[in-house]
Amino acid sequence: HRVRSGCHPNDADSSGISQLGMIVDKLIGDPFLYNLLFQSQASLNGTSCCIRYLDLKDETNHAVDDPQNIANSVYSASQRATESFGI
Repeated sequence: HRVRSGCHPNDADSSGISQLGMIVDKLIGDPFLYNLLFQSQASLNGTSCCIRYLDLKDETNHAVDDPQNIANSVYSASQRATESFGI
């Protein structure tokens, strides 16, 4: 499935595009599984792909926000990377 992400004008950057680190974890996900969509990079219009994280089983009893914080920290720390990568 493809997802087109948008944002409120107050949350957009100067060109009207959603900012780096946008996380969608409510309203469009699976009601029985914890999942989130994460925009890992700032984008030109139509060039960024959202990443979907799906937690099938939580054996560590982490808080719901922990995976979001980890993913955001990793991508924010590597903004200046010259090679593409994924986590």
